[in-house]
Amino acid sequence: MSVELKEKEFVGGKRKRELIAVYIPKEQKVALETWATSEERSVSWIVAKLIDRALCDRAAGTSCHRQKQQEGADNDK
Repeated sequence: MSVELKEKEFVGGKRKRELIAVYIPKEQKVALETWATSEERSVSWIVAKLIDRALCDRAAGTSCHRQKQQEGADNDK
């Protein structure tokens, strides 16, 4: 990624992102909060990573996460 592109990603010192709001059951919210706390991350970060993985899986027609794990296992041999 070029420096010029990185500069355009930030506005006022903050990363430029789009906002999506969703309604989820309380149990899912609590589970996400617990997960985020255990990884010292925000709930937004966890959800963004889940969305990234889902979009990658959809584009590839497979599970990118499982594929990356398999590639890592192949490299260990």
